[in-house]
Amino acid sequence: MIDTKEKCRLKTSSKTSIEHKTIPEIKEISKIRKTRFRNLFIFLIFAITVITAYLIVYEDGTHELTKERVKKFERAIRRTVKRKHKKIDCEQYVLKAAKSAWYPLLQWGKAVAQDSIWLNEGEVWKYGITCVGEMGRYPGQIYYNDGKYLLDRSRLSFFTQLRGTEKECKIEEKRKIYNYPLLPEYIARKRKIIRPPGHKNDN
Repeated sequence: MIDTKEKCRLKTSSKTSIEHKTIPEIKEISKIRKTRFRNLFIFLIFAITVITAYLIVYEDGTHELTKERVKKFERAIRRTVKRKHKKIDCEQYVLKAAKSAWYPLLQWGKAVAQDSIWLNEGEVWKYGITCVGEMGRYPGQIYYNDGKYLLDRSRLSFFTQLRGTEKECKIEEKRKIYNYPLLPEYIARKRKIIRPPGHKNDN
């Protein structure tokens, strides 16, 4: 038989043993959590190599637009959808470099291009829409002329990408302008710009 004093001694001993056993386990758990957090932090630092105002570039080479840029695109689409567009026979087009050369880089508020960028043959200079055809939009196939730069059919090629209503074409144009940084040609280029060179803004 175990007397009352012995029972109390065993109970106290057992409690002390449990406390001494659980404290190191708690410390070990805390250590593991800190290690995992540190590893996650290091992973994020190396996984995301470049973050700009409009683009995230990951270590594996993949790209995606920032949340802010996506939200701006969604607002632009909502505005386009709300507007009334009466024309039903339009086309969304792209102007591509007809040869590898330097091309004007347009900027908001500048009547004459102040800068230029190298484009390889077949790379995008501008997206647009027209409801009067190529010749109606660009008489004589003069696609751009600011007195300093002249881009005609020897420098740019016109390609229709979509035929539809004015609204459908405007939506498609905006989608391509905003997604321009995701193009393979953009990713391969060292110099990064937010939109195609032939656009002063996102409109």
